[in-house]
Amino acid sequence: MKTTKLFVIAAIACLSLSSCVVYQSHDTTGNPVGSKKGVSESKIAKSFDAGIAAAAKDGGITKIATVDVKQTLTKITVTVTGE
Repeated sequence: MKTTKLFVIAAIACLSLSSCVVYQSHDTTGNPVGSKKGVSESKIAKSFDAGIAAAAKDGGITKIATVDVKQTLTKITVTVTGE
């Protein structure tokens, strides 16, 4: 009986956490979207290096237009567009 209860609790915990994704999109400055795109990623457990500045540097962007943030349980991805 204990094993069954433990299994049910573990299954509920796995199912409730399996599709946890947060996605945010921001039109930050009103600048034109442009043709450049930069991305930065970070695994949450190691360090938080994913940021707007890192994504802009990756794409060679000096005028940011939009920022997209996607966060899962283990990773954050920041995508920046602009000129």
